[in-house]
Amino acid sequence: MSPLTDGIQKALISCVGMTLIDRLVSVLRAEGIESFTIGVGWKGTEMERHFDNHPERNRIDIVHVPEYEHGPLQTLVTALDVVRDERFIVCPADLFVEGKIVSLTMSEHVTDNPPRTASLAVDKSARTGTPVYVRDAGLLAGLGRVVQDCSESGRSAMVLAVNRRFIKYCREALGSGERRVVDALNLAIHKGEAIRQVDVTGRWFDVDDVASLLEATEYLLRFSTPEIDGSVFIPTGDTMDIGETIILPSGIVLESGVQIIGPSFIAPGCKVGSHCVIGPVVSLEMNAMVGSNSNVRESLLLGGSQVRTGTNLTGSVVHGIDVFQKGK
Repeated sequence: MSPLTDGIQKALISCVGMTLIDRLVSVLRAEGIESFTIGVGWKGTEMERHFDNHPERNRIDIVHVPEYEHGPLQTLVTALDVVRDERFIVCPADLFVEGKIVSLTMSEHVTDNPPRTASLAVDKSARTGTPVYVRDAGLLAGLGRVVQDCSESGRSAMVLAVNRRFIKYCREALGSGERRVVDALNLAIHKGEAIRQVDVTGRWFDVDDVASLLEATEYLLRFSTPEIDGSVFIPTGDTMDIGETIILPSGIVLESGVQIIGPSFIAPGCKVGSHCVIGPVVSLEMNAMVGSNSNVRESLLLGGSQVRTGTNLTGSVVHGIDVFQKGK
């Protein structure tokens, strides 16, 4: 997602009042996950500071990965050095996923006797994510590259339930110069391990570019009700028209003539100048500012960002004063 993420860790990007990593931890906790191990590299101390006062801090182990440049497989192997559980869930820290996908993947993973090595959530209707090819009985034939004579195909929904013996394939793939978890899965499949699909439906977003970040933001705005103290949320179909300037206790300032079209979210500390139109599908994160006579729609303004007076903004993510548009 560079250059947007040149100055901010992707998992710490906030949309609709919560960072991606906080939302993921919340979903996993709701599905019964008791502890978390997070591998961090670039700007890892920022992630550590983020969790200093987190309500789940005692359940979270931050593992610094000195050689994170070697790729996500290196990060996973380093993190797994401190994991002692026999079974665990592996997923990217920037993933947005519905809880039902996690719960189904976990429950199906433990049904085989003897236990399967790994179970991968596979979405047959998805158009994004790594291609997955499946043989009869739900066994994976391979990921990424086309595999002939397969009964089904889909896309990885980025949730992987594994047993400890999968770790040896991660180490072997890493030792061979591979960089991705997909490569460890393909190695295990090649060596005859039982890697099964879990056929899932539901919403998930691998937040890997501006377009997917905006899609996740829109989904949250349309299908959830943010419960962030001191925020303003206008649901789909509603409009708020501001007559005289109002200043809320949370520091939100909405000047005269502002119109907010739902679904839109405004976090504490935000300021919207006079005669602006905000929405639909806009999330203003903490302390974002919009100059007077601006129109903002289908956009995400990250914390502390600023939109200049008289700006027309559509389909964009703003960080500081920089504007990043999907597809560019």
